[in-house]
Amino acid sequence: MDLDVDAAFASYLRRFSRQFGAKLPGTFVRFGHHMVQKLDRDGFETRLDEYLGWHRECSRVLDSGSTISDAAVLEFEEAAAWLVLRVPNLVDLFEGELGDPEDELGSVSQGKR
Repeated sequence: MDLDVDAAFASYLRRFSRQFGAKLPGTFVRFGHHMVQKLDRDGFETRLDEYLGWHRECSRVLDSGSTISDAAVLEFEEAAAWLVLRVPNLVDLFEGELGDPEDELGSVSQGKR
């Protein structure tokens, strides 16, 4: 995947500014449950690589049908926080996949199966 790091950094700076206002690089802020620093360009690229690595790993695990560990989820969330990104709740990723559980259970309990 070709990623325009300069465009990604510009997008990060806009997100950071909207969320926290004008801050100097190195300033600590709280994003969700994480303390993160405003990144300079070099620090951003390092954190972007880390985020992309965790994103690939979490996607790989979920695609394989395996159970993702809490530790991996926490690492992914922290990597996203450094980029001022919110990761989706993993439960939300599967919303609707199996239909409405109440409808399914209601069908079974009413003998419709």
